[in-house]
Order: sequence, then structure tokens, then C-alpha cells
Amino acid sequence: MTAHQPSRIDIICPTFNRSTAIRATIDSVLTQTVADWTLLVVSDGSTDDTDDVVRAYCDARIRLLRVGPYGHPGGPRNAGVAASTAPFVAYLDHDDLWLPSHLATLLGLLEDGAELAATGCVRVDEGGNELDRSGFTDLIWHPELQTTNAMFEPSRVGHARDVLAQVGGWTTAHAGYEDWDLWFRAAHQGKDFAVSAEHTVVLTIGPLTRRNGLRPPHAVVLRRVSDRATAEAVCSAIATVEHTRAARAIHNNEFHDWHAELASSDRYRVATGVTHDDVNAGLRAFFAQHQKPCLLEELSYVPIGDQFAILLPLWCATGDHARAIGGVLRKRFPRQHRYLAALVDEIAGAR
Repeated sequence: MTAHQPSRIDIICPTFNRSTAIRATIDSVLTQTVADWTLLVVSDGSTDDTDDVVRAYCDARIRLLRVGPYGHPGGPRNAGVAASTAPFVAYLDHDDLWLPSHLATLLGLLEDGAELAATGCVRVDEGGNELDRSGFTDLIWHPELQTTNAMFEPSRVGHARDVLAQVGGWTTAHAGYEDWDLWFRAAHQGKDFAVSAEHTVVLTIGPLTRRNGLRPPHAVVLRRVSDRATAEAVCSAIATVEHTRAARAIHNNEFHDWHAELASSDRYRVATGVTHDDVNAGLRAFFAQHQKPCLLEELSYVPIGDQFAILLPLWCATGDHARAIGGVLRKRFPRQHRYLAALVDEIAGAR
């Protein structure tokens, strides 16, 4: 049995009935170039042999903590951090893998003063085939970007242990996107991310992944109209080639202006080695590669009282977060709001 050493970082791995998949996950921790870690596998009331699989590892650094069942990873993650003693914690979901340099990369950022840190990732299907990998937009961080984008899956993130208590812990609500919720609250309370360009995490994305089955629980209301026919006509019109091209052109300009202003903020972060020229080139490439970057292309409508609201669906976890997203969108994309308002007026006036 490997002797236990004082830990520089504790790893929190929530699990439920993953006795087969979790072997590879644990093995990927054992291959880390950093050796002074503790792995806390938090079994959320598992009913198969997951607990026995974890106990079979003859390494004092690997501990089993049985809790719950919560039926949601927030509770087990809170329990794991509460049981941790190292100055830093990292998260690893039970069907993800780390490349050998992951902890060294995270610790390089955290021990250099970052309160939160994230690395890049490769996303694969359940057969191990690559689907995509984190790209350029993951190398730039600012609280506004964190507010509006679901950046950084848990297996990519580490933080100073005390941060979790300071920002209120993981939500235990069954809303989904609990990671985005936590990072948003941390950013709102003045905690900043440091980011690495290294792809050190392999994330498994499959049909059983919880996030794939979620529906948007919140929305930002962009405009109100008096009747369903007008709302339907506006949403149909914005999807036409003419309006899509015009809205995308506006969005591209506003997006670049937004990033240019954020770059002057003392909370703007870029990965080591990334320059402002890299940022500009990366943003241009991002828009060239993505077919639907414009916020007006995902509109829907619902009845509210005696009116119909034209809205942008949001996958965030709370109303507070949705309101914060709405504030950023109003501040940073005024021309798109005016474009939508003019389109509404045109369609309503023609009826």
C-alpha cells in the first residue's frame, strides 16, 4: 500500500453506481505527475459494487466517503469538500479522465495565487471518439463572460478550499447547471479564474449525461407584443436569411467591441502565452466557425398576462442568474435590441 503523504490538493469525485467506469477515472488520478494528493470518492448511496471497487485500491491516498443519497452531485461535492483538509480542491466526475499533467497544471495556477483555475478539455462520446475540444473562447475569462456562458465543467476546475464556503457551496437544487451556478456566484463575489491552454481533461459526453436532457428553466424577455400572431411573425422573420445576416453582422461588431472593452478591465484574464493579437484572431476564427452566434436566433415566445413575451431561453439555474444575464445583454448588445424593436414595430404596424 502506498504510504499517505500530506496533500497539496484534495480531489472530490462524486459517484453513483459506476463500478465499471470509475476504475478508469481513478486510474487516471494514479498516473498524475503530482503525487501528493488525496482522492475522496463520495458515493451518493450507491447500490451496486462501486464502494467495493473503490475500497479495493491499495493506496492510502484513495478514500471512500459514503453519503446521501442526494440524487444530485451538489450534495456529495459539498460533503467531499467539507471532509477535505488540503489547501486546494479539484473536482473529477466519475466518468471523466485526467491526463497525467492535469494536477500539475492546476496547481501551477493555484499556487501562483489564483482562487479558481481551469484547464482545457477534450470531449468524447461513450466509445472514446473525439467530439470536440475546448477552444479559444475558453482561454479568456471575465465575470461578464462567466455570467453569460456556461464555462468550465467541474472536472476541469480546482480552487482554494475556502472559496466554496465563502460563496455558499454547491447548490443542492435539482435545476441542473450547478457548476455554472457556482462559478457565476463566485465571480459575482469577486473570485476570479485563471485559465490554462493545456487540454488536460477528457470528458465523456453521452446520452446518459444529465445535461443533455435539460430544458431551459429561465429566459430573458426582450420584447412584449399584444398578440400571438405578431410574436410568431417576429420569431419567423428573424430566422429568414435577410434578417439572420443583418443580425449576425451587428452581433459580430458588438461582440468585438465588448471584448475590447473587457480587455481593459483589471479582472480580464487570458491564458499564459495568449496575446491581444491572438485574442482578435481567435475571435474572428470563432465567428467563422460557428453558424449561430447571434443572440436573436434562439428566440421564442410565451403568453404573459394579456400580452406575449418574445424571449431568449436560458439554461442557467436561478432567477438571479437569469437577471444578471439580461443585464449584460442589455448593456453589451444594444444594437441587437434596437434591431429587434424595429422589426417588432414593422410587423405590428403592418398588421
